[in-house]
Amino acid sequence: MADDDRITLIIEGLPEDDGEVRLGAFMNQLQNLNATISKLDRENNDGKPATYYRIVELSYKSPVRVVLEPHSLPKHSYIGPAILDSLVRLTTALEDGTEDELHHVDADLLEDIRGLTRPVGKSVKSAALVFRDKTFELSEKITGKVDVALAVDEECEGSIIGMLEQINLHHDANVFHIYPEIGPRKLRCYFPAKLHDDAIFAVGKRVEVFGILSYRTGASFPHQVWITSIEPFPPEIDLPDWEDLRGRAPDITGDLSSEAFVRELRSGWR
Repeated sequence: MADDDRITLIIEGLPEDDGEVRLGAFMNQLQNLNATISKLDRENNDGKPATYYRIVELSYKSPVRVVLEPHSLPKHSYIGPAILDSLVRLTTALEDGTEDELHHVDADLLEDIRGLTRPVGKSVKSAALVFRDKTFELSEKITGKVDVALAVDEECEGSIIGMLEQINLHHDANVFHIYPEIGPRKLRCYFPAKLHDDAIFAVGKRVEVFGILSYRTGASFPHQVWITSIEPFPPEIDLPDWEDLRGRAPDITGDLSSEAFVRELRSGWR
């Protein structure tokens, strides 16, 4: 695999920790970076993962330095360069892009970037990504740009139908994603503790979720939902077919013949 496709994460700890990085902060940075590059991987492979990353270098001398190298999963082509191309476009948009350009960036990607930048100045002194001779500083300035790009412009009550996947209950995160058949590619959905069991039961099912839909500025579709209820649909195999409906309502026509009953229904449509 080409060295040019490697990604380096550099983290410096707080002065009061003598520059050493706290475990929680280190894990948080790695998790958000993994989430970011995993999304870029799927975006470049029709929504399916094609790549895993190895830690090929690890230095604990302050600052901490972790080097990640992409490798293709079995039966998948190597797309390391495409992932790096996407990362270059994303970080360039965050550094130099206009608000309008950032409004079109995937909301989940921006959330992951915000997860990388928020600890800076709080639980770490500084952090940066290095790739293709480019250094992307994970700064408070980037956090501000992401906050603006993710700002909710409009909210309304509504519902969305889609497949419920990727649930996260860790530390009461209470969030899952649904993948609608029409409209946005996916939505992040937050649910209250009282719907914990309903959400778990609905994982992997087609559902209709109800709640407050949030729209970013200029967006045609919502990017997140604050859930008030979850209604799962039964599996198609459990749904009745025409043969199952035969004879279910033998008295529906009353004293009329079937022909006369249908004729009256047609008259009512006019």
